Amino acid sequence: MQKYVGKLVQLIYIDRKRQVSIRNVRVLSVQGSRLKAYCMTARAPRVFNIDSIVDVELIRSVG
Repeated sequence: MQKYVGKLVQLIYIDRKRQVSIRNVRVLSVQGSRLKAYCMTARAPRVFNIDSIVDVELIRSVG
């Protein structure tokens, strides 16, 4: 996950309530089993449990 720091990625994530969501986030840091990111959907910083991330894909910027 460290390779995504500073990049915009799309996550498929399962939260504590077992709800699946797809999030576009900018990865701020990776510390242990946690990923700190700015969530574009929530327009706020969020912390994600790395074990709950099902998939991650780099978002290619057009321009």
